[in-house]
Amino acid sequence: KEYAQKLKEHGYQRKAIAFKLYDDIPAHAEPYGDDVSFHCAIAAELWEEGKKPVYITNANILCGGAVFSGIGNRKVIKEEFDGGMEQTIGVERGYATRQVFRRVNQQLPHHFKHHKYQVIGALEDVEAPDVVMIVADARKVQRLCKAYTWETGELVHGASGTAWCNSAFPPVFRTRTMSFTMGDEQSRILMGLDDGDMYCMIHYSVLPLVIENLDNIQTGLAT
Repeated sequence: KEYAQKLKEHGYQRKAIAFKLYDDIPAHAEPYGDDVSFHCAIAAELWEEGKKPVYITNANILCGGAVFSGIGNRKVIKEEFDGGMEQTIGVERGYATRQVFRRVNQQLPHHFKHHKYQVIGALEDVEAPDVVMIVADARKVQRLCKAYTWETGELVHGASGTAWCNSAFPPVFRTRTMSFTMGDEQSRILMGLDDGDMYCMIHYSVLPLVIENLDNIQTGLAT
């Protein structure tokens, strides 16, 4: 709750969304139920007023968000896979060809151990999450990145050109630091982002450092 309050004091208007993986049924979250949706759309529901943490399985997710965030893809039949490819490949779709789509996925680190459940909730409602997503305008995302580099000397690397789930989760799980992305057309629409918004994903182990240093970094021109 302290971190969520600090972000609010620094002008981050959207609630930070936390994600945490479990192998046993989480005790402090409600099941998402039998509904099926895109991972980004489910995460966006947590911005609704009064929304409590939920837990999902890979059966709740239509897209690759499950495998890239650590709960593994559900099995799909060939007809369902081909239908998904028709919506993904071609002009005015995500990628020119299946070969391009495969090339994109080859550049992303994958989880080799898949967990059964994932809790998604507002940062203040999830204890010690794995990763935290902050959505804000470019300047505020820049300040989060600077807060990390100010103390560590490590640059923050972004990933973009593919979907939100593909580019947000893998770099942060691999490096245990932070990253940023602009997502893609579909995720931005489903999550209701404004044109100037960006996603910033932060590993929880470095979140205290980032938030503390928001008070230490430069604001305005140096005098």
